[in-house]
Amino acid sequence: YGTSQLNHAVAKRQPGSSFKPFVYTAAFSEALKEGGQVITPATTVVDEPTTFMYNDKPYEPADFGNEYAGTVTLRRALAHSLNIPAVKVAEMIGYDKVAATARAVGLNLDIQPTPAIALGAYEVMPIEIAGAYTVFPNAGILKKPGYIDSIRDQQGHPVYQNQPQDKRAIDPRVAYLMVNMMEEVLRTGTAAGVRSRGFVLPAA
Repeated sequence: YGTSQLNHAVAKRQPGSSFKPFVYTAAFSEALKEGGQVITPATTVVDEPTTFMYNDKPYEPADFGNEYAGTVTLRRALAHSLNIPAVKVAEMIGYDKVAATARAVGLNLDIQPTPAIALGAYEVMPIEIAGAYTVFPNAGILKKPGYIDSIRDQQGHPVYQNQPQDKRAIDPRVAYLMVNMMEEVLRTGTAAGVRSRGFVLPAA
């Protein structure tokens, strides 16, 4: 606090690639709807330089280092945090579906249905993202974070006790798929170095 009075827990910033799992969550959820498009971790897209048009304006994201992987499964795309496949998937199902999923997992109303949504361009609070991620280990149940757990008076008697608010946010089958895909991040993807450093517990 002596260095900065900015409250980093609630100050908004772009979530970046930490938003990508919600793009794939929205995509897999479509398969559960009657007549919905079936997209799975084995679905492939082409990772290549791409211009996306939205409201007659071009959007030209790039992959890290301007390196592209060609045809990839969505599992590999997430494991390696590839940008172009994430935007392509969002475009396939509709940016509005991604925005609706973001709302369902507790993210704020500032997130707009545009191509940039897939790459986490819209600002959120870190505590919002932390809360949103609770849907994955909890079989689709959103465990909304609270700022205060309890308050006691000077005698130690409880004055206030936080009652966690739980709600069904995504289908448990989709949550299972997402955890499985995020495990791949540690097996072969951007976080594989964690395993080489001796961390062997199950993790995503």
